[in-house]
Amino acid sequence: MSIIELLSKIRGEQTASITMQQKTLQVLLSFSFGVLLGFISKYSDTIPSNGLLGYILGIISDITTRLGIWVLLATIIAVWSNNPRIGAIKVFAFFVGMLLMYYIYSMWLFGFFPTYYFIHWGVIALASPIAAYIVWFSRGNGWIAAFCAAMPIGLLVSTGYPFFYTFAITHGFEILFSVILFIILPTNQKQRLRIFTSMLFIMFIIRNSNILSYLFGGL
Repeated sequence: MSIIELLSKIRGEQTASITMQQKTLQVLLSFSFGVLLGFISKYSDTIPSNGLLGYILGIISDITTRLGIWVLLATIIAVWSNNPRIGAIKVFAFFVGMLLMYYIYSMWLFGFFPTYYFIHWGVIALASPIAAYIVWFSRGNGWIAAFCAAMPIGLLVSTGYPFFYTFAITHGFEILFSVILFIILPTNQKQRLRIFTSMLFIMFIIRNSNILSYLFGGL
């Protein structure tokens, strides 16, 4: 059995073909969505936390400075694509748009470009198509699909776990995001059980290693 046949058994690509114009439009929409969120992320950092609007923007700032929201959005963008290749391209375009807007806006506000952070987040963005390609198979069947789904869910639960003893709102949102993915990714109850089992394994690895510190430490 070839690799292509194996992958098609995990999750088959949509049979309805889309034109190059439709693919281009999807990528441009993902890029534009990233630009919009990059602007909102930086704008929320600059508003004093006074009044209701300031409080809301403060919460947005706290959420967008953590991994959770980006894991959730990238997973959704990838999974609801026609195939893993277009999903990978769309996720990459999303992160490129977000990073460009965030750091160009930072340069406009403060008069300097934070090269260190831009390069490090840029490297992560370059790796995002690989993750998106893998995660696309989350809505397939079998243990491989379950493991693909468990990776973003397990990551979110691991980063949000402190909510259960700190009750910090940012950690609470990450738990919420993990629940959302746990609801929408499985295609049936049997697959949900596989994902839950795989998620426990992923959580064990993350919480008993320094992988997150290695990948995102200092950012």
